[in-house]
Amino acid sequence: MRRHAEGLIILSGATPGRGWSRPVPLLDVARGAAAEVEDYQRVVVEPMSGQRLAGAVVGDVIHLIAELIENATVYSPAHTSVIVRGEGTARGFAFEVEDRGFGMEPEELADYNERLASPPEFDLADSDRLGLFVVSRLAARHDIRVTLRGSPYGGTTAIVLIPEEHVAEPEPEAPAIAVQKEPAARPMRVVRSD
Repeated sequence: MRRHAEGLIILSGATPGRGWSRPVPLLDVARGAAAEVEDYQRVVVEPMSGQRLAGAVVGDVIHLIAELIENATVYSPAHTSVIVRGEGTARGFAFEVEDRGFGMEPEELADYNERLASPPEFDLADSDRLGLFVVSRLAARHDIRVTLRGSPYGGTTAIVLIPEEHVAEPEPEAPAIAVQKEPAARPMRVVRSD
């Protein structure tokens, strides 16, 4: 319900209230998005590199990925999984949301990709595509590229390319603290007094 309400806020041109001030690991972003989906039990989030997402865009990217995951669960059979994976690229970071559903015709994919590349004005007659409008608006807001393509499993894969200016390197590991060994115990000398 919160995500739906935030979607309406986004479509009105405003910015939702939640936000982060520090970078968040991209794996946590994917997990957060999966947690926002009603059918979250079907979502498999694969391990990812330790790169982080700039705090200012975390809320919007979680929402964007959640909309794509929700779409994947709705348009694929209930016994199948939705796979979320991600990896660094030469120009940022790419998430993939892959379903094992029925897929789309090439013309339909082209139409959706066109709408994602240049967000159309929201039309109440298209309210069944509310998620698509939200994804395209969020992507345009942060110069994120979203592309749909056929999956080798017959379903659809959504690819989300996040530009490098929003991606930070993994948090540096804390230097190992040298553990000092306790000095060897000196043998005890017993002194007797007569």
